[in-house]
Amino acid sequence: MIKKAKIAEYSFLSMFAVLPFLDFLSPVILAITIVTGLLFKNQKDFFVLLKSQKVLLLLLLYFLLATLSLTYSTQLDETITKLGRIIVFVLMPAAFLIINPSLQLIKLAKRTFVFALILFCLFSLGKLIYHYIVDYEISHWYNFVQTSMYHKYIPEDAMFLNTGLVLVLFGRFKKYFKLFCTILFLIVIVLFGVRLGLFIYLLIISYYFIRNWKKLFSLKSVIIGIFTILLCFFLIGNSRYVNDKFYDTLDKIGLGTKDRVSETGEEYHNIFLREKMWGASYELILKRPILGYGAGAERDELANVYKKRGYSIPRHNAHNQLLSTTVQLGFLGLFIILGIFGMLLFKGIAQRNMKMNLIILVMAGSMITESYLEIQQGLFYYCVFVCLLSYWQYQNEVLLNEASQPYIEVN
Repeated sequence: MIKKAKIAEYSFLSMFAVLPFLDFLSPVILAITIVTGLLFKNQKDFFVLLKSQKVLLLLLLYFLLATLSLTYSTQLDETITKLGRIIVFVLMPAAFLIINPSLQLIKLAKRTFVFALILFCLFSLGKLIYHYIVDYEISHWYNFVQTSMYHKYIPEDAMFLNTGLVLVLFGRFKKYFKLFCTILFLIVIVLFGVRLGLFIYLLIISYYFIRNWKKLFSLKSVIIGIFTILLCFFLIGNSRYVNDKFYDTLDKIGLGTKDRVSETGEEYHNIFLREKMWGASYELILKRPILGYGAGAERDELANVYKKRGYSIPRHNAHNQLLSTTVQLGFLGLFIILGIFGMLLFKGIAQRNMKMNLIILVMAGSMITESYLEIQQGLFYYCVFVCLLSYWQYQNEVLLNEASQPYIEVN
């Protein structure tokens, strides 16, 4: 029986191993995890565990609200399609409750995710080097670097890497492993050209340095820091796409770097485009603030506003998850999302677990410029880590409660 239970646990770990890779792998492994868990794990405490996991209940409530939106959705076909995608809000909590991971298994899951990210980065950089060798004659193309690297959806990939960075820097890894991951993740984020991703990365690094400045402040650290900064400027300067994207952002916030941005970059990386999307979203929210327009109805409703305002914007979402959720499910949906973050953050602070809190902030901060719950990669990431954090906090409480119990000798 112990060996059979291990099969379910290996399936559980596989969810974290495949998360940065091909989209079809995550649903397949999720299904395998649920099946093996039902076959090989004891489920007598399933409903007891469910009652103890308030955050998981909120995920189920979100799916229920999306299902109820079928009754009023302005885009019924899109709502049905969206429900098929967000079924993970039900299946992922079920998988965690079925497996009921221990603290040791949670630790292995975090490490599995870190090593999966390392493999992702190495494969992505290897693919870039390969294309530089094979397709050198077209390496001058504007976004050659980004199209040559392995990725799924670049902003979400950067969010993955920042989550991994938190796990590495504040985890029990050796210092040279931390240094390796820190530089590797930075290189990939810079080459991807993700502005918010780089900003969040720098915040994490800054916080880590402030907490550990006595250990880190040395001649060796200064040399490594200077080398890393020079490497970043080298990478930015040797990719027109990245160069334009970062310097255009710096110019827009008043640092006077417009001369470093090409004409192509000014139009291609227009950061004010999101202002138009957000304004259109706000207009929609004012009209139907409580329940919204229905799950999945956002794109078509925004497209109508774009057309009315004369914007030449493709059929995009709001590029802000809080706005996207409010447009689709109103303030009820927004309160559920904020409630999930609030409950996790409250317990994280109570348990004084900075690693948890930073992951929550990475997840929430990445919602500012992306609607990552509108794509499968973001949905699985969100559900996996919401469930992981919830169970991590729950198992910590169990451990603390056991430690506080008086020792009773049994004859």
